[in-house]
Amino acid sequence: MTLIRTRWLASCTAVLAASAMLAGCGSSGSGSGSGSTTSGKDSSASGLATAEAKVAALQAVAKTYPVPTASVPGVDKFKGRKVFYIPIVQQVPAFVATAGSTKQALSKAGLSQQVCDGKAQPTAIASCVQQAITADAAGIILDAIPYGMAQNALDAAKAKGIPIVIADQNPPAGVKNSNQVSYVPGAGSQPTAMAWWIIAASKGKANLIIAQNADSPTAIKMVADSLPIYKKYCPGCKVTVKEITASTPALLASKASSNVLSNPNADYYYTEFEDSLQATLQGVQQSGRSSNISVSTAAGSVNGLGLIKTGSVKAVVAADQLYMGYGVTDELLRMMTESGPIDEAQPMRLFTKQNIGSIKVTAAAQASGEWFGDGSFQADFAKLWGIG
Repeated sequence: MTLIRTRWLASCTAVLAASAMLAGCGSSGSGSGSGSTTSGKDSSASGLATAEAKVAALQAVAKTYPVPTASVPGVDKFKGRKVFYIPIVQQVPAFVATAGSTKQALSKAGLSQQVCDGKAQPTAIASCVQQAITADAAGIILDAIPYGMAQNALDAAKAKGIPIVIADQNPPAGVKNSNQVSYVPGAGSQPTAMAWWIIAASKGKANLIIAQNADSPTAIKMVADSLPIYKKYCPGCKVTVKEITASTPALLASKASSNVLSNPNADYYYTEFEDSLQATLQGVQQSGRSSNISVSTAAGSVNGLGLIKTGSVKAVVAADQLYMGYGVTDELLRMMTESGPIDEAQPMRLFTKQNIGSIKVTAAAQASGEWFGDGSFQADFAKLWGIG
């Protein structure tokens, strides 16, 4: 789970366009609005029952995994080769976990991994791509980096025949995956999962603020995709969308405080990604209304889950980073062997006080995948690659 949470200048036009799309879903052009509607009691009760059933499923441990079924022949030809993993910001916990899981998956296939920090800067990302070209890398995995941030360098990599996987990003309109470039969007439905929890927890009466990350078209689309859930299943909910940006981290706390003070009846606050969680909690505290607001977030790690135990945070959606590492590796191997890209899913799980006691809230437990299931997919992927 893990999406881009850092601004880059070329995204501004796309952000404005996506904001206009949100306006059609009940949000104003300024990034805020109400999605409140009225309906009969039967509609509210039905929506609540649906939400409660969804929450029960989201909180459960995975019994099966969405492992592909088609084998990947010819993987052994690439033994000893190197793959570059380039996250937008290396120190983000989710990317640290994914780096570890891709390294593990690649090693099973006989390949090694080189991590290069994108530093949220186009020049740094381009430098990483150039290093991959110079090293004659077998492939490149970008994480949460739009292609346009380093287009010239990536075009050069394509010209050298180096396949490129772009994780945690949606493909631009009209772009189809190929053996050259393939998008693996990851757990893009995390805001939708949170919508189900908010409806259920509030009994269909939430007055909600969504702090939407405006730094990425993908992040904006994720929130936009969740808004119809409230409209259809929670006629008694009021939803206000406010934009935040990681490009000014020092202002995140004051922004959260302002969001709460300008919506004095709000009782739920969902900040889209865990990166902004600490600042959000600080801002809600500054508003003087922390005892009346339930805070939640997604793209969670040990940081957010630990705060569920203290009661500061009520719900966190986390993506299975171990599975993600195997999924993007599988996609890259298919491209390297010209087997053709496929759709790679990513499991996720909702954590609240109801199930947080069932897991160990440690970095090691997160990296092992035990938060989500038994990890049996590792052997399944290995079989697909002809090494099981």
